[in-house]
Amino acid sequence: MRFMSIFASRSSLRVALLGAALLLGGCGTFSRDNTEPPAPLPDYTRTVLPSTVWNRDTGGGVGRFYVYLVPMRFGDGVYVTDAEGRVTAVNAEDGRQRWSVNLSVPVTGGVGGGDGLVMVGTAKGEIIALDMESGEMLWSRRLSSEVMAISSVSQDRVVARTNDGRVHALHAGTGEPDWLAGRTTPALSLRGVGQPVMVPGRVIVGFDNGRVLSLGLGRGNVLWETALAVPSGRSELERMVDVDGHIVVADGRVYAVAYQGRVAALSLADGRILWERNFSSHRGLAVGGNQVFITDAEGHVWALDRNSGGTLWQQELLRLRGVTAPAVLGDHVVVGDYEGYLHWLSREDGSLVGRLRTDSSGLMSRPIVHEGRLYVLGNGGRLSAVVPEGGRRARWSDSE
Repeated sequence: MRFMSIFASRSSLRVALLGAALLLGGCGTFSRDNTEPPAPLPDYTRTVLPSTVWNRDTGGGVGRFYVYLVPMRFGDGVYVTDAEGRVTAVNAEDGRQRWSVNLSVPVTGGVGGGDGLVMVGTAKGEIIALDMESGEMLWSRRLSSEVMAISSVSQDRVVARTNDGRVHALHAGTGEPDWLAGRTTPALSLRGVGQPVMVPGRVIVGFDNGRVLSLGLGRGNVLWETALAVPSGRSELERMVDVDGHIVVADGRVYAVAYQGRVAALSLADGRILWERNFSSHRGLAVGGNQVFITDAEGHVWALDRNSGGTLWQQELLRLRGVTAPAVLGDHVVVGDYEGYLHWLSREDGSLVGRLRTDSSGLMSRPIVHEGRLYVLGNGGRLSAVVPEGGRRARWSDSE
């Protein structure tokens, strides 16, 4: 069994709680001998045969740190970082390395960027921009605290979320600050934040106080603010309501979910709640067709009706396996787990239909999808390109 802390704090609670470990996957209790273990690797009827097209070692992965390091697919390249500052660019088609640089800094956020730039954030509060073609450092900028997530580039701006609840907009070409916004961070919160989502003229950001904001990209003015959760309970643990998971913007709607709060579809124009229901997730969601897919705090995978929020199905066989946020690939939903397996679920009924192991150190960050392929970065630094059927199978791609 694997344990790691997912808490962040600005008070003395940090010292006490970081010494305790929370089960990977958010089971919501400190480790004891009687803690419920993760579900065993489930049996399934195979109708999909996933295979690895290529895989590559890109460094030390997350190491001993609890950081979400999601690959960035841009143009014909894939860009990744490890927790110790090794940033690598590879060809998306065949996995050949283009360049690799070692920044020798503790990385806590990334990869973000685009339009010729690759960006990572550090525990020292820096955002560092590299040239996408060569890996050469172009600029760095010190922000208010450790950088947890970095957006894509839009309208010559990049937006970074720092651990103190602030949102920094910078000029992408120079790193010069444009504006600063934020919300008060609770004394105790989950470790990690979701990537700010760029849409034309605005950026959508989730906060540790259970709120989602739409900010004007030009000035950082609040266009709307909607609460997905209201802190309640006697203890700081019970009052955690972070909006940390992956947020999706599609067809004029914002889909977001809070820990110990609600999942909702919001109007992109004004933040009105179009539908909502009680839910708890720190992983986030994905949208495909008329469905919203979510991994909840216990590792169950759900499909909801995109127009009403009603339950279509729930898959419980991966309970407490540290299940990642879902990715939609054709007729299937794909999630990873703490043992490094990718699980294929039918979009129709949630049944398990395929499985592939990519990194024995485990998977924590959500897979990304591009043109029929999954790109997944394992905790041990193994970057893999995966397809549902065919392709070249890696020599250790499946333990079965």
